[in-house]
Amino acid sequence: MQIHLSLRRSGTALIYGIPLWYRIAASVIALTLAVSSSISGAPSLGALVVVAVAAAAALYQERWSFDAASGECSGRVGFVFAARGPSFKADEVARVRLDTFAKGRLDQNDLPPDDKLPHGSQTRLIVDLKDGESYMIDSVPVKRRSGLELSARAIAEALGTRLE
Repeated sequence: MQIHLSLRRSGTALIYGIPLWYRIAASVIALTLAVSSSISGAPSLGALVVVAVAAAAALYQERWSFDAASGECSGRVGFVFAARGPSFKADEVARVRLDTFAKGRLDQNDLPPDDKLPHGSQTRLIVDLKDGESYMIDSVPVKRRSGLELSARAIAEALGTRLE
């Protein structure tokens, strides 16, 4: 299952991450499973595993914050209580770009048009820093490129950089 990240504004920052509705839905599912397994008697090991997986899904975080006003950008990935990720200054960003990865091809330089790419190919949103470091912010199936491009444009505009 792929969870599509969404872009929202929070004060002066753009937040790109797992949508709130997903966390709420995962929490409700975990709570429902926990209550139903405890009501039915002693829960089996399988039921406990399913409840644990649902609870883990509710606690997972993938979030990127781009705040040009404060000059801070950061990414956090992992469980909410132990999420880690890179931080960098907005003025260190050289560009924001969309990149296509064609599944099953070693040569990624000469790609066919998007409608001819093999199933499983991805469009990636990448932030390149001036020091040469790059961060892949998101990766979606090629058919979802237009939505990712809208997010990439908003991020590039907020950071005052170009989208390639």
